[in-house]
Amino acid sequence: MTVPAAELLAAGDVGLIPWVPLADSADPPDIVLRRCRDAIDERASAAEKPNLLAVTQILTSLRYNDLQLLSILGGRETMIKSPLIQEFVAERAPRDLLTVPETRFGRVPQDLDEMIEAIEDDEDLAALLRKAVSCADLDAFRVEIER
Repeated sequence: MTVPAAELLAAGDVGLIPWVPLADSADPPDIVLRRCRDAIDERASAAEKPNLLAVTQILTSLRYNDLQLLSILGGRETMIKSPLIQEFVAERAPRDLLTVPETRFGRVPQDLDEMIEAIEDDEDLAALLRKAVSCADLDAFRVEIER
């Protein structure tokens, strides 16, 4: 089944806009994406806008492999500002931090793993990453976590 992009744009439901790049249209992709951007700018609340733009970029990239097109929707900056994307990154950061001590010292004890998982502040995680790279051993890394 083919859904016309024009119908999605005209539906008045801003939640449908991310699907427009995957819909059928005779218009060139840049025109379709400008219409998507305009619809999001006009209809979305301030809270909805970053995620709608990010999801529209993701779905656009499924159809078009062109970074210039994504710039119409705000490019990297929009992706970085998306609360949805920030949440995914935040969930991943503690797991990524554990890679360094695991690589250097072997298996990380469960209690250290849990302490790291509990850290939510990006600056604290970044500081611990620097410590994980430079500390002498797992005990020294434990001291840094417990500070």
